[in-house]
Amino acid sequence: MIPVVYFLFWTLGSPTISMVELLHAVVDSSSVKSNSHSINTNLSGRFQCFAVNNNAAVYSITLCADVPDNNDPAHVNLGKEPGHVFIILSKTDTINGKSINQSFGFYPRRPASSLIFKNVRGVIFDNQCREYNASVYKRLNEDEFRLILEKSETLSRKKYNLNKYNCYDYAIGVFNAIPQIEKLPVTHVKFPFILGHGGSPCGLYKDLKRLKENNSQWAPYIRLGIFQSPENCSN
Repeated sequence: MIPVVYFLFWTLGSPTISMVELLHAVVDSSSVKSNSHSINTNLSGRFQCFAVNNNAAVYSITLCADVPDNNDPAHVNLGKEPGHVFIILSKTDTINGKSINQSFGFYPRRPASSLIFKNVRGVIFDNQCREYNASVYKRLNEDEFRLILEKSETLSRKKYNLNKYNCYDYAIGVFNAIPQIEKLPVTHVKFPFILGHGGSPCGLYKDLKRLKENNSQWAPYIRLGIFQSPENCSN
């Protein structure tokens, strides 16, 4: 721990407040654009709202990228905002059109610790009503949906690692667990200063934009713009 701290000070000099804030910004901190952002690692509890049988239901998953700078999707961070990658799971009644949703993402439980230690404890946060700029949608059958629920829980138990397993890696890992699909590419980008490379909403935005422009099989299901995630169901 001490050598890392000394190295940061030696590299950056005596950091100004803005530098310290920027270092913290590349972590998925608790400052997010969401109307509800409460800790709940119990995904099985969250998913109880999907448990009611409904033969008229259809299921889906949406992978979302909230880039830090809406005007420049390649900008890795803006002020205290590093952006975020998260998942929306939905169950929709085809008769009345009503949807049950869960929007959630993966974070370090203590953001500052992820700047010092490689692997730290992760946590799931609500991402309902959160802005995002790019997404890819996939309709699922019930068996696929149940598999994704299980995968979401399994991957949430992994340790958070800023460079190797952050919100991006979690969310894209869940999405790519869908059976028999063309897997989405995994792209890591350069973080500011000495923090190395890692998953970022900017990388996902770039990949989705390219897949849409190249008319891949995902192109009809990719949206670029400014959107908002739905409200989460409550049990």
